Amino acid sequence: MSFTKFLVGAGVSLITLATAASAEITMRYSNWLPATHPFNAEVITPWIEDVERVTEGRVKIQVLPKVVGTVPTQFEVVRDGLADVSLIIDGYSPGRFNLGAIVELPFVGNDARSMGMAYWRLLNSTLLKFGEFENVVPVGVGVVGASALTTVPGPITSVAEMKGMKLRVPTATGSKVVAALGAVPVNKPISEMYELISTGVVDGMVSSTETIKSFKLQDAVKNVTVVKGGFGSAAISFIVNGDTLAELSEEDQKAFWSVSGEVFTQKISNVYARMNKDGMALLEQSGGKITYASPAFEADLRTALSGVDQAWIEKAESLGLKNAAQVLADFRAEIAEMEKDLGDN
Repeated sequence: MSFTKFLVGAGVSLITLATAASAEITMRYSNWLPATHPFNAEVITPWIEDVERVTEGRVKIQVLPKVVGTVPTQFEVVRDGLADVSLIIDGYSPGRFNLGAIVELPFVGNDARSMGMAYWRLLNSTLLKFGEFENVVPVGVGVVGASALTTVPGPITSVAEMKGMKLRVPTATGSKVVAALGAVPVNKPISEMYELISTGVVDGMVSSTETIKSFKLQDAVKNVTVVKGGFGSAAISFIVNGDTLAELSEEDQKAFWSVSGEVFTQKISNVYARMNKDGMALLEQSGGKITYASPAFEADLRTALSGVDQAWIEKAESLGLKNAAQVLADFRAEIAEMEKDLGDN
């Protein structure tokens, strides 16, 4: 059974189920974030409390004392019912989110708020029906914002200077971006980044700037190169096992979705936007340097990376997404329009 039919449009439409008894249900949350990560206090804990409040205690979410499985296997952990809820980085499941990888393409957008909301709406209007979220339901998503080039050496001011650099990337698309620029992609979880830099395994990373503060990298990296639209990005999804969600009564499903979906996505996106600013500020406070790509550098990047878009378009169309190039163009246009409204806020 495909549980993606829970979601349609920009919001959520409830499925018709045989009404489940209004019994208490405890969902097990597999948490892998560091205890000090802002998401715990600002996103996850409030959402857990909201779910319990609106269901009048009938639905509880228990934070397990340690992660079930590994960080890259959280999708499978929830899909297979080893836990009921987790946060996944979509790009950690290579080959699964081929359509969702639209958010990972370069020059998609700048602000986590516009990118996250546009992605949630695209998922529900177009992408979920393709079954990439097999037996799980995304109950909130985020896009981490525009990826910057964060390095030990630098500042990096040209494509030529990137040649041969070893750069940690979070996604398969990120690997294509880095390789197209003559650098060497290293696929490792962000939780290993400090060790990778301090031991010289990598020269830096292509990632959102929130990681500088969230993973305490301000003393390990010294340079950030920013390009308009980003070198790419990455999506995160809060997912719930589909069978577990189906156990909720109709009343509790309505209550659950009143604090999830687009409402939850907006909260996630707001926190990411602020965290990205905090990461940049911390780098500068720690003696780091922020460099903005010159028009010539940006033009060279666009030329070098043009094939990355085309590869996604061809893959998407092979999976049945018609007019994939137009879908991508519309996605970028929606984000750009929302960013006009955001201004410098």
